[in-house]
Amino acid sequence: MPSKQPFHHYLPISNAAIEWGLYVTGAGQVTTQPGQPYPPAVHPGPYDFRWQSGRTLPEFQVVLVSQGQGQFETTETGSVHVADESLIFLFPDVWHRYQPDPQTGWTERWLSFNGELAHSFMDRGPIQPESAVHSLRDPQNVSAAFDRLLTSIHANPGQDSMLLSLHAMSLLTTAIEAATQDKLDSFAAGDTDEHHDPLVAQAVDYIWTHSHYPITVPLIARELQTNRRTLERRFAAERGHSILAEINECRLSRAKRLLEETNLPLKVVTHLAGFTSAQRMRAVFLDREEMLPSEFRRAARKNLV
Repeated sequence: MPSKQPFHHYLPISNAAIEWGLYVTGAGQVTTQPGQPYPPAVHPGPYDFRWQSGRTLPEFQVVLVSQGQGQFETTETGSVHVADESLIFLFPDVWHRYQPDPQTGWTERWLSFNGELAHSFMDRGPIQPESAVHSLRDPQNVSAAFDRLLTSIHANPGQDSMLLSLHAMSLLTTAIEAATQDKLDSFAAGDTDEHHDPLVAQAVDYIWTHSHYPITVPLIARELQTNRRTLERRFAAERGHSILAEINECRLSRAKRLLEETNLPLKVVTHLAGFTSAQRMRAVFLDREEMLPSEFRRAARKNLV
């Protein structure tokens, strides 16, 4: 940890950080000894709380609990045991309360953050209010990320908030990855049906990596050292569509992004997306989107206004 002494800082926020979409509002650490009153320090009004009343934050907060255990409660989760080496994710406008076990105490590190990017990152991610507490099997990376950020904040609370936001994003990525490791392990073990077949996974990777080149099913089969019939059968069984449909989906996806996000001419979009001709791109758009590429671009731009 940066220091054994408790501290907390509530930070100034630059307009640049607000406009970027993720900004840090506060951070700190504290160790509560067994039997010691909790919380031991008084925080500004929106952040102060007592177990009896709980609190509702105006922003997100992530809390790393170590060297002890305790209790956490929200309406969404009910009462949850907080084990040693756990992460607690707090959401804005969600009432909550937590405290260490009087027999063990605990050490907590915390970071508060907010912004449009933070909402997009958290609201659509794997961490949700109903699953706010996560035990960590391998907490070293999270602890190290917290310590780096807290050391920086404690040494210079008035530092550039835009740079601090980037460091916070790194910490959040590490924390969420650690908190959802069991889901990632299940995916790797094949508990989901997506890309279970390694041959299909290789074919999908080849298509999405080489879609800007002419691709045929015999070419993919040759590159993967298998025969065409086997590849087509296994691909259809797993993906529910043909290899040609996957190629078209890949190129359509890239063309849509280019039409939405750039002003490149249609001829250039056709080439970059990997379509063999403008006529082919138009045919795929009419089949999948029921409109021409030019109409798709106009509709996408209209929705942005």
